[in-house]
Amino acid sequence: MEKITHSLQNFRLTKDIKKLLQQINPLLKDEKDLSVIFTKLYQQDLIGEQEFLAIQTKFMLNKFTAIMERNFTDLTCGIYLYEEKEKTLWNGASPSVASAYNEYTNGLVVKDDIVQGDEIPVYVKGSIAIPDLEKGEDLTSLNHKKDLLKSGYKSICLIPLEHNGHTIGHTTMFSKEIRTYTTEEMNAFAEYNKLIEGKLMEIKNLLITTIKNTKAL
Repeated sequence: MEKITHSLQNFRLTKDIKKLLQQINPLLKDEKDLSVIFTKLYQQDLIGEQEFLAIQTKFMLNKFTAIMERNFTDLTCGIYLYEEKEKTLWNGASPSVASAYNEYTNGLVVKDDIVQGDEIPVYVKGSIAIPDLEKGEDLTSLNHKKDLLKSGYKSICLIPLEHNGHTIGHTTMFSKEIRTYTTEEMNAFAEYNKLIEGKLMEIKNLLITTIKNTKAL
């Protein structure tokens, strides 16, 4: 951490700093230290406004996943942004999700998850609960169960993120056990999503651009 901080304080935002941001990404849960650092870097013009806003949003999203995981202790939470033009998913925040699955989903083209006649994936259109991935025969299971099972997940629940009719993406609750998701739980997931939907709608495109630039390094 000290090495990364020192480097950020001595270089302008170049490819080298973007690489360092990529290294920092898994550590963004530790806002107490990093948020102060990035605020100072922005105030000193060492990082740009877009990078600063994207990083602060990452902090917010990681807080959200921590809240979800605290309230649903047997589950892991991930937030995924949907890019309509390219029909692609990007990892908004997934600090506790298996690294192999994070690699799989970041930049994942999901046109095969769209039912003929629709414009968005089934899980961005409506909530989907899959209690047993191995036995799942729905579209989402068939397209993604291999990577989910390989990452240790046996069941998932996907809940859309949208605000005032604008598509944002979805959250996924992962379980390493075969598990039934109750109606009450799914309603609660959707209610929690409302905490972040407004902010995400405002900054979604900027955040996707930042994630794509980091991934391209």
